[in-house]
Amino acid sequence: MRNDKRVKIAFYLALFCTLVMLFEDVGESMGVEWIETWDDMHIWEFFILGSLLIATIILGIEFKSMQKTRDSLEERLKAASGSFNLLLEAHYDSWGLTPSEREVTKLILKGCSNNEIAEIRSAATGTIKAQTHSIYTKSGLAGKNQLLGFLLEELTDGGSVAA
Repeated sequence: MRNDKRVKIAFYLALFCTLVMLFEDVGESMGVEWIETWDDMHIWEFFILGSLLIATIILGIEFKSMQKTRDSLEERLKAASGSFNLLLEAHYDSWGLTPSEREVTKLILKGCSNNEIAEIRSAATGTIKAQTHSIYTKSGLAGKNQLLGFLLEELTDGGSVAA
């Protein structure tokens, strides 16, 4: 059974319990005899407890399913993150970037400006400008936009985003 169907069933069972309790209370307050007779036999409680038990079981199954899905997504995210880092490192190696240039490149990819990178790295803005120029020269890319575009193409199956 699909997850959304299970949740709907649990919702309708809880709604049923609410309506039965409301019906029973209104009937009792109006003095309806058969409702009071059923109340003496605890039929209302059996309906409500049975329905709530089923709803709780359904929600427990759904909760377990959601945990499995979350765990699976976390594993996929770790794998994708690791693959992306391997891809970056392969490009850094092929471009011959120094450790400092690699760090600056990662900060560029995070969207940091030269001034922000200089502050993060406790370096002069001129130093960062020289490193970014070196990164673009070694990679054969004209600037931040081309760097981001190049890596985006790599993430989107290696094909051109224009194709």
